[in-house]
Amino acid sequence: MIKSRLIYFTWIFLLMSGAVSSQEVSKVMPLADDVLLLSVTKIGDELLAVGEHGHVLKSADQGQTWRQIDNVPVNILLTKVVSIKQMVWAVGHDATIIHSGDGGETWELQFYDPDRQMPLLSVYFIDPQNGFAIGAYGTILITDDGGQNWQDELIHDELDYHLNDITMANDGNLYIAGEAGYGFISHDQGQSWEAIELPYPGSMFGVLALADEVIMFGLRGHVLSSRDQGQSWQNISNNNLSSLFGGDQIDSESAILVGANGARVVYQAGRLSTLSGSSALEIGDDYGDVLVLDNGAKMLLLGEEGSDIQTLANH
Repeated sequence: MIKSRLIYFTWIFLLMSGAVSSQEVSKVMPLADDVLLLSVTKIGDELLAVGEHGHVLKSADQGQTWRQIDNVPVNILLTKVVSIKQMVWAVGHDATIIHSGDGGETWELQFYDPDRQMPLLSVYFIDPQNGFAIGAYGTILITDDGGQNWQDELIHDELDYHLNDITMANDGNLYIAGEAGYGFISHDQGQSWEAIELPYPGSMFGVLALADEVIMFGLRGHVLSSRDQGQSWQNISNNNLSSLFGGDQIDSESAILVGANGARVVYQAGRLSTLSGSSALEIGDDYGDVLVLDNGAKMLLLGEEGSDIQTLANH
């Protein structure tokens, strides 16, 4: 069955939309926690999630209940949220970056350029001052003052593929997952970037850092692993061909990856295993992000119809 808001459609095909929306404050809605949510972060003992219509939701009980934050300055789709203590940044469509300095209770607009007609897809901060926002057509914005000012940088003079996710690994390198079989790596905290030609020519939607390796995951269930600082990458065999959109560490050696058609697979020691049980519970058929809870006993899944908590222990 074709759904109207498949996460794959939202993340990929809407990149090509030519519509320019007007800036409006997000509306408080009674069922805000039942609509599309794409990203979640921990802020102390609380959780904060973002999604469509500029919705920002907070939970004080590990995702069992949510309250919507009012006066968020935009009503567009928010695609990614990250936090450092009480400092929070979220990015989304219309080249939008919003920021909160009080754990997500109040928000300010830091960057907004709908004339670009492109979304920002991920954001990462090395520390409270130095951060990166990335998105379609090779877009990368850099700040060194906590986002008060953002500068356009060129990641490559010939490649303008979509940049889907960014993280820093334990080796100190920054890694970007991109489309068309390309990723990027920086050995100097983003001052310069090198293209990585991956062994799979399709899109990678996410990147995670484990203790001694980096994994990228994406289209048709492809998962790639590097243990030599991005110099070489190995395809990890996966019987589940559903695209993977989000992931989180279970511990320093393993991760949970989620995606289309209820895909939930565990990566550990170069192997993937599909979780047993119902593949799609109360939040639709597609999962966009996941957060490990209770020291790996549970996981919070985000998707087309909000959030759901599932068991992860004894995977």
